[in-house]
Amino acid sequence: MLNVQAKNVFGLYEKVRLVEIDGLIIKAKLDTGALTSSFGATDIHFFDRDGKEWVRFKPQIEGRDSAFIEKPLIRHSKIKTRSDDLRDDEDKLHSKRPVVMLNICFDGVVYPTEVNLTDRSRFIYPLLLGSSALVQFKAMVDPSLKYQSTMTKCEF
Repeated sequence: MLNVQAKNVFGLYEKVRLVEIDGLIIKAKLDTGALTSSFGATDIHFFDRDGKEWVRFKPQIEGRDSAFIEKPLIRHSKIKTRSDDLRDDEDKLHSKRPVVMLNICFDGVVYPTEVNLTDRSRFIYPLLLGSSALVQFKAMVDPSLKYQSTMTKCEF
């Protein structure tokens, strides 16, 4: 039997705070059907810093012209290709996306969270939190609910 007492129930959509973007509060979609989390980004460029690969990108948040963010590249993830994705020439069924670590304040706690960077302009929410993040957050999702988290303040 599942021990639900150790988990909190959240809605399909929740507000989170992005530490790297001036503590900006945004709406995120919680998606148990996605393994990884995705964050909207444009102008994605790779560069070397001290012999390691880094990524420079602009957060893609409607109504906001954010400054570039630079983060170490964690890895590349393979995601099932959508029609608007860039494709890896070797694998037409998957696209390759850079993965970085973002500090996300969720329900009052800051979590270092892996997110892949992609153009999310055709989606309403700039951040999709996949099941890996939801396990990390100890979150259960009730899709009939919205905005159950009351804590968007975090110490950072």
